[in-house]
Amino acid sequence: MRVHFPLSSLLCANAGQVVVWLMLVSLVSGVGGTAQGEGDPPNVIMILVDDMGWDIAALGHPHVKTPNLDRLVSEGRVFENFYVASPVCSPTRVSFMTGHQPSRFGIHDFISSNLRVNMRRNMPNYLDTDVVLVTDVAKRAGYRTGHFGKWHLSRGSNAPKLTDYGIDEFRTSWPINNHYWSYSSHYFVDAAIGFLDANGDQPFYLNLWFFQMHDPLVASSAQKRVYDGETFPVENFDSYMRDYCVSMPDAHERFLEYNAVMTSVDGAVGRLLDYLEQAGLAENTLLLFTSDNGPEDYRLNLSSSTGCGNTGRFRGRKRSIYEGGVRMPCIARWPGVIPAGTVDTTSVICSSDWLPSIATLLGEFVPPFLDGEDRLEVLKGTPSARATPIVWEYRSDAVGPLSNAPQFAIRDGRWKLLWEEGLAEPELYDLVDDPEERHNVAALESAVVATLRQKIEDFQGELAPRVPEIHSQPPANETSDPGDSVSWMVEASGSPPPAFQWYRNGVALENRSGLQGASSPLLTIENVGLSDTGDYVCEVKNSAGTVESSVQLTVELAPTVTRHPVPVFLWDGGVASYSVSVIASEPISYQWLRNGVALSDGGGIEGSRTANLLIGGLPAPLSLSGSAGYRCQVWNPVGAILSEGAGVTVIAPGAPTFETWHVFHLGGPVGSGTYEEDSDGDGWNNFHEFAGVTNPNDDRSKPYFDVVWVGDALEVHYNRWRGGVETGFGSYETPELRYELEILEATNWESSLELLSLVRTEPTIETTGERVVYRALLPFSRPSLILRLKVSQR
Repeated sequence: MRVHFPLSSLLCANAGQVVVWLMLVSLVSGVGGTAQGEGDPPNVIMILVDDMGWDIAALGHPHVKTPNLDRLVSEGRVFENFYVASPVCSPTRVSFMTGHQPSRFGIHDFISSNLRVNMRRNMPNYLDTDVVLVTDVAKRAGYRTGHFGKWHLSRGSNAPKLTDYGIDEFRTSWPINNHYWSYSSHYFVDAAIGFLDANGDQPFYLNLWFFQMHDPLVASSAQKRVYDGETFPVENFDSYMRDYCVSMPDAHERFLEYNAVMTSVDGAVGRLLDYLEQAGLAENTLLLFTSDNGPEDYRLNLSSSTGCGNTGRFRGRKRSIYEGGVRMPCIARWPGVIPAGTVDTTSVICSSDWLPSIATLLGEFVPPFLDGEDRLEVLKGTPSARATPIVWEYRSDAVGPLSNAPQFAIRDGRWKLLWEEGLAEPELYDLVDDPEERHNVAALESAVVATLRQKIEDFQGELAPRVPEIHSQPPANETSDPGDSVSWMVEASGSPPPAFQWYRNGVALENRSGLQGASSPLLTIENVGLSDTGDYVCEVKNSAGTVESSVQLTVELAPTVTRHPVPVFLWDGGVASYSVSVIASEPISYQWLRNGVALSDGGGIEGSRTANLLIGGLPAPLSLSGSAGYRCQVWNPVGAILSEGAGVTVIAPGAPTFETWHVFHLGGPVGSGTYEEDSDGDGWNNFHEFAGVTNPNDDRSKPYFDVVWVGDALEVHYNRWRGGVETGFGSYETPELRYELEILEATNWESSLELLSLVRTEPTIETTGERVVYRALLPFSRPSLILRLKVSQR
């Protein structure tokens, strides 16, 4: 069953009548709604049909079949005063993506694949990627972004990729054949569903931009069979649309082709709606459905276009800034939030409002100096007047005097003025009383004409190239504590609208976790740390010039010692080296102490006020430990800290040999042992302290001699002083020590691991030492294996 009211009745009905009608549609279609809280971040889908008029049965089309769009009408809210920014596709798409009137970018007509055409029109070949886009806003809010279908915002081999426009996943082209021309909308929906299937729990923003109803318009036999036996009397239309159709040749064939394709588009939308229901996504998804401009005109004699899309009562078609070219059907659905089965007959909305409304919806900032307004509350069901007018510019011609409008138009409240320099008389219409634009009242409302004409001239003047001007910016200096968040906004205007890029210390920033807005007016850094300290510059640029705004960020952090000095063991006459590593904000000061007394350079001491201390000529025997040894005091303007103490042990020549061993069965290690002493009583034996060359109090460094299985081979690891010479099979000599790997043969230790090969060396925590890795193939006939590392003085 299909409920039908003519579009003229819908547009003339008062709000109460329309609500009753939509409630009836909802009951007939059996669609119910459940409450949806606004606490969860909603998904967003924007469906844009190309060259579609008011071609929805529930909105008054007398003979098209659109059950799925009728369902969408019954589940959502219809906006009778929704406008697109242009009567052709590319500029309208610019407005949806940027929130700006498209002429501000010089895009006042479709972007041609013939780049010479763009040059003759003084138009760019693509939309600037660096301006803030609605996809950028969504990504900043943590959304995954997708675009499937027609794009038409870039042409030429040098054009940016869609990923440069903040789009994570996209597809815009398919193999071209008759099946594509007939079913392209279904291809696009298939790709969109694939995107949604792979999305997981992440919220998403999706552009689903159909190619249909653009020419070539090709209906398949199966699509036409839906209308077997149907007639399409043109008398069922009203006003301009009826007059337009009366003289249209082959009306039946044209309507059959057009309506069949429109019903297929409706079916594609239905498949998406069904998927959203089945996937549990419908209740938390804001869906907007509209067209990019009015329907094509058959009088262009395009053999690939039927030219019979419905403009209802409105004057003009595609390429016209009369109502029929820019006033489009618009349906918004968000179950439980947007009241279902309702109509807004008064609120004036524009495609440029999309970005600021979505920014507010997602809890993101609204970029300054947009032409669009935040109309989220209107979308959600609260009508309100518009604060700023809507301005149109279209420089090309439409077909016929009833469609061929002046170059500029403006709607402000109930009034719409059309004007062009050199025309004898402007056109002024009261759209509340005269939505068909039949009665030019310019002569009767000269004051209104003067006011609106001045606004058009002001807008026209703003299109001239203008270097960006900064209106507000961050303070020159900002101080922050670690873990805080900082945000800086640069508000700037210019013509074309400027792009933004933030730099730190001359390096361009990129968005990452904790840093958002690298290419936007608002930069936010969360959980700042010392590495975020620096000079930040926001470069604001357009084709007319570049200006900059800068701020110095200082992150203040009291010192924290991340590496303390370690005890030193050396031979008589050696040089002791101590160091600390510190995290702190600049400036940082150091002072080394011995047994609590400040040291000064001289007498073998170097670096007493730096992070690295050297003490030469230490005689044996000497033993200092703990706080009686060396400590470093570190401070900055925020705080101070004292490092742990580190002692020194100086031993005379003639110290004993140090040994340790590991016992292995072939199945794995069964134990290890050592017979070395712990002469200083610190819990580490002398072997580890001298052979290991590292902090004996750091458990992370144990053990310093180890044997492990790696696959079917044995690896031997040990730590040693750097700067020595390999002597073969694990033997190694330094100026002071000799390292030898030995195997127990019967009752004797032998240097017989001829199969040992050096795999790698790597620095240890202490830069004076290194960890070495040897690999050996074992004699598998043995039930066990005993290895030892012997370290002795040379």
